[in-house]
Amino acid sequence: MAKVLLRLACILASLADVGFTTWTPIRPYKDPIIPGFNPDPSCTRVGDQFYCVNSSFNSFPGIPVYTSRDLINWEQIGKLIICNVLSRPEQLPQMAQIYGFTSGIWASTIRYNNGTFYVTTTLVWDKFAQDDPMRWDNMMFTTRNIYGDNWSDPVHFSPGFQGYDVSLFWDDDGKTYVQGSHAWHVLPGIWQYEIDLSNGTIWNPEVLWTGTGGIAPEGPHVYKRDGYYYLLIAEGGTGLNHMVTMARSNGSIHGPYEPCAHNPVLTNANTTEYLQTVGHADVFEDTEGNVWAVALATRNGTWDYPMGRETVLVAVAWEKDQYPLFNPFDPIRVTVDMAGPLPPPRPIPDGGTLVGHDQAITFSANEPLPRQLVYLRLPTPSSYILSPPSHPNSLCLLGSAANLTGPDGMSGTSTFVGRRQEHVEFTSDVILQFEPGQVGEEAGITVFLQQLQHFDLGVVSLNSTAERYIRLKTTTKNSTDGDMSDPLSLPGLVKLPESAGDSLKLKVQAVDASTYVFSYAEEGLRKPEWNVVGYGDASEVSGGFTGTIIGMYATGNGRNSTTSACFSTFSYRGVLNGYV
Repeated sequence: MAKVLLRLACILASLADVGFTTWTPIRPYKDPIIPGFNPDPSCTRVGDQFYCVNSSFNSFPGIPVYTSRDLINWEQIGKLIICNVLSRPEQLPQMAQIYGFTSGIWASTIRYNNGTFYVTTTLVWDKFAQDDPMRWDNMMFTTRNIYGDNWSDPVHFSPGFQGYDVSLFWDDDGKTYVQGSHAWHVLPGIWQYEIDLSNGTIWNPEVLWTGTGGIAPEGPHVYKRDGYYYLLIAEGGTGLNHMVTMARSNGSIHGPYEPCAHNPVLTNANTTEYLQTVGHADVFEDTEGNVWAVALATRNGTWDYPMGRETVLVAVAWEKDQYPLFNPFDPIRVTVDMAGPLPPPRPIPDGGTLVGHDQAITFSANEPLPRQLVYLRLPTPSSYILSPPSHPNSLCLLGSAANLTGPDGMSGTSTFVGRRQEHVEFTSDVILQFEPGQVGEEAGITVFLQQLQHFDLGVVSLNSTAERYIRLKTTTKNSTDGDMSDPLSLPGLVKLPESAGDSLKLKVQAVDASTYVFSYAEEGLRKPEWNVVGYGDASEVSGGFTGTIIGMYATGNGRNSTTSACFSTFSYRGVLNGYV
């Protein structure tokens, strides 16, 4: 606490030098502001409301929209799960065939112009090579009512832009441009096109800037300020060398763009900060004219961390005719303990679940599934039955032939629904009623990063004697626990006694930054006796573009299930001070 107070004293003493547009009390806050699997942030402000979107890859619904009035209390928009930008299977039916774990929705950008919200994004197909034009499908969604469920069908860019990370800019002369990062088989750098927003037609390609020499110049955004066009990009790849750089052009959006003499303008590369991989930023103003940036970052000093890339907030001082200074109190770095001229605290009034807060879900026929829940690719609706007559106040899952590992291409998709892990330390549990009807049927709770990286704690039938087992199964990129030809040899296997009822509690607990503990208990006891089944190393569900999702699953492990698995509760409780 003394260190934080000393830092704030230094901040207050230097206010006259940092160039904020208005004097606003400096208040502390903690990063990340939107925790969990929320990479590649982009934000805009309309009135006194801020709106942010993130990449969603293979999760569906996709492109969540978060809103805040004070930059600290964030909530996912809407009462329903359908209020994401990508909410209807018919918007992108191709999502059903997106199997690669780095495929799907990349780097969305949100903008507002003349009464309409625009979200541009890229659907990426990993099965195609980098130089294959089929790999990149760039598109745009629109709505005039961001709180409704009426985001448009996509308008695809034509001819196709062979790149990603697309972003719109409206110039003063009435022309509209789209910037993006071109694929690596052509000149790596930031390309720009004119665009017709009514049909997605693009023309007049030009290279604006190739960056400062870091790999993968990407994530471009253009801003006009005091007659200059500023181009903000990311470089260095999305790992430990990630950084934000900037160039500007005097009077013309077409350039030439001169790089800032003090690039990078934001990075934690080559530092020992707890937050790392800082990059892919976007800039916006609050109602007082103060400037802010959002960027992605990962925790624990590396980018190899279960929650993946999260959204951080940085104050920006931007004086007239000058390049902006990111985090003027501790220049160009991002830490957990941050400060800035925040708007006054204004919690969102609708009573929903704020990002980073606990959530206890009980299922009812009268209530739709919460907006925080996501599926893997496009779900099969008949596999998810809410509160059937046989199991009121439950969500019943009918297991797919495909389990959470695949194989890819199997008919249908994995039966799975969950929410993002948002804390270093947390506890999540479910109450499950499940009596497997055939050998191989399984259901339970999972810590899921991608198809080759997940922990599954489930109730499973392994032989024809109607015996039930609790099994902890670890799937990693390199191996799967045990000899699957003899499933009874697996570690983390507990035979349930015949006295155990059909209703059980399953629990996963992250007890520190590196360890998950998996347990079960018989439901209905006054004081549940938790039995530890096994442990999981967090490094085994870390890395890559996405982040861990804590969820419920059901599978027939090779054939469709005949018996539903019914979950009556699903809870998530985080430890708010679990930063280190």
